Amino acid sequence: MATEAFGKAHVPYGKDGEGLYSTATLGCFNVVQAAGPMALEALKQSLTASSPSGHMRICDFGCADAGTSMPLLNQMVAAVKESHSVLEVEVSYEDQPNNDFKSLFFHTQGIRPIAGVEPLANQPGVFVTASGTSFFKQGFPSSSVHLVTSFTAMHWLSRQPSLITGGIHMTQLRDAQEKSAWAAQAAADWELILINRAKELVPGGRAVLVNFCVSPDGHWLGHTDIGPCMFGTMDRLWCDMAKEGRITQQEYEHTAFINYYRNEQELLAPFQPGSAAHAAGLRLVSHSFRVVRCPFREAWVQGKSAGGSDALAHAKWYVPTLRTWSNSTFTSGLSAERPAAEKAALADELFQRYEQEVAAAPELHGMDYVHCYMHIEKVSN
Repeated sequence: MATEAFGKAHVPYGKDGEGLYSTATLGCFNVVQAAGPMALEALKQSLTASSPSGHMRICDFGCADAGTSMPLLNQMVAAVKESHSVLEVEVSYEDQPNNDFKSLFFHTQGIRPIAGVEPLANQPGVFVTASGTSFFKQGFPSSSVHLVTSFTAMHWLSRQPSLITGGIHMTQLRDAQEKSAWAAQAAADWELILINRAKELVPGGRAVLVNFCVSPDGHWLGHTDIGPCMFGTMDRLWCDMAKEGRITQQEYEHTAFINYYRNEQELLAPFQPGSAAHAAGLRLVSHSFRVVRCPFREAWVQGKSAGGSDALAHAKWYVPTLRTWSNSTFTSGLSAERPAAEKAALADELFQRYEQEVAAAPELHGMDYVHCYMHIEKVSN
């Protein structure tokens, strides 16, 4: 029953131009900044090996509204200017055609400022462009990109391979046939992503890819050593709504996050000799796993929540960081016969229920980020 993911997976939540993703997804700023040393070293190596002439192109894939990666990209542009003052820099952003590109340009041009972040276009000799071509395809001319970055994006799949019996996320897969189908789709998509980046990169170019994963410790997004599993909570609340007749059982069964958290073996497989990505010239320089703690839970514990000491107000501040990327998963699971307003109301109800869960134990609820940080080189074939 494989179905296309576009229009279901990570459809932007909120109004075009309001920059909700960066406003709500505070933890992603920390995830990207944690990649700073790796990214700056990759940039240095790319400048040395690829010897760009005239201009350098940096491409950020799966960029959303560009806000969360802009602090690091500012640092990278500054590093280019410091070592190669005559080079102009093109920063090309990529995401789905239905991405909130309006907010992207508002952020990078300074029309909608992000507190403490210099608009990228304010730097002289910097040119900002964007592409709506999926990262499952080649989005830029061959041998034209010097550095690729991607943060928290390439876990999304191009197709949904099957339903998830008794759950809504791949970490809840129990059926062997379904597990195999999801793993196969994730492997094919990962190789496709890498092959297309190999086409775009110049020889000597580098890529820094930061992907959600299942870590060697058995942790993943929202499931670490603190508190209840985020996806487990979502699943239970959605299932409760089916049991209460708020949604149908079929709607519950047709709800699935069309993404996959690869483990270490799955992430590294395309870099082995004999693989298509290896044949295309990609080599893994280094990789590491990192947990970035949820800033919302940390703020509550430290008495610094935007909701003050009011647990429900804190929950209302926190839960949007879950909703920005998950809302369309739940509305897409609902019957096509339901009006859009009805679907939106049911999604509102789900996240209101989640707020109540958080308010009951705010010190336990958080979305810890679990990523694999990968530094990749493109060598000459």
